[in-house]
Amino acid sequence: MTEFVIRFDLLNRDLLGALGAAGWSAGRAVDPAQWVVPLEREGYRAHSLAEEVLSALGGISIEPISRAGPNFANDEPYNFDPIAAGAGQYELALEIESVLGGSYFPIGEWLSYSSVFLESEGRVVATGMGWIWELGATFEDSLELAVCANRPLLCLYSDPGLDPWPPTESR
Repeated sequence: MTEFVIRFDLLNRDLLGALGAAGWSAGRAVDPAQWVVPLEREGYRAHSLAEEVLSALGGISIEPISRAGPNFANDEPYNFDPIAAGAGQYELALEIESVLGGSYFPIGEWLSYSSVFLESEGRVVATGMGWIWELGATFEDSLELAVCANRPLLCLYSDPGLDPWPPTESR
């Protein structure tokens, strides 16, 4: 079994400031059962990394540092509310798993109320309105993108008949 430890110590100073302003502090630990239990009743299966993230950040809303990303407007907070992201959305999680593989658990919402899902090995994606976006290969990478808008947003999948957004650059 993989041992996870969120590496807050590797985050940049500005991101740590945004986390602190949102109410996070080193060692913060809330009981993730308040979110895990109702979502497991809907069919989700929590994994240890999701429980770790929710223990550290559950209930927190982080305002973006940079509101202009390279290819997207980053003008909404990253809300760690897995009920808002996942309640009644289990079919969405199954779609992500069928497209990308893995085991995903909701951890919150991001732009345009897109649902953010965390894969058991660390990948974080957001989905909504027919798209699936890559937030990061690791949880820490996803925080950097969602709060700092430090790299382009990548569309991993779009429903049939729907063009990827943001559009991929011509090569």
